[in-house]
Amino acid sequence: MFVVSLPVVFDTRLSFGFLHRRACPGFPWTSTIPFVNVILFGYRASGKTTIGSRLADRLGRTFVDVDERICARFGGRTIAQIWADEGEPAFRRTESQEARALCRQDDLVIGLGGGTLMQDVAREAVRLADAHRVYLKCEPEELLRRIREDEKSTSARPNLTGLGGGIEEIQAVLGEREPIYRSAADQILDVTHLNLHDAVEVLAASCRADRA
Repeated sequence: MFVVSLPVVFDTRLSFGFLHRRACPGFPWTSTIPFVNVILFGYRASGKTTIGSRLADRLGRTFVDVDERICARFGGRTIAQIWADEGEPAFRRTESQEARALCRQDDLVIGLGGGTLMQDVAREAVRLADAHRVYLKCEPEELLRRIREDEKSTSARPNLTGLGGGIEEIQAVLGEREPIYRSAADQILDVTHLNLHDAVEVLAASCRADRA
């Protein structure tokens, strides 16, 4: 376990090339990153899309957002509209399909939806993926602040419980999800007080993107 000044948890297997590219496991890659994809997950507003897109640029990879792909499959409707028109089960089935398909592709930074890992099919696909899996941890109070400041996102997403989307909902849903997030993660990055630049640099370093 590496000790760093930022609140990061590493799986030390990654630093010794434990994971390998699926297509050519014995090939001397030009990249120094010993796995195919980077997968980011965490609660809504934890920074999956913002950090993920910047990290993809940093690593020379493509960023894909599971929620955006789902909305595209439903004709560009928002998540709230999909839930209202088709029901949550239809959304979750599509979410699992998209997650599984993306985990089979190469050279991506993937931003999962907040509830993706709660689906058995998606969780297994992420577990089996040749990837570095990162839980972007954020405290409920900071999540609420970010959600309230993003009016566009708030109108496009449904409440997850009957608690109205406030701090009580965040605490309740996180209570269910966080054990799953933690169990799936190779790395936990606390982004509660971390700016975008530092978050990207920590993740890029943990992916061994920089040559020594």
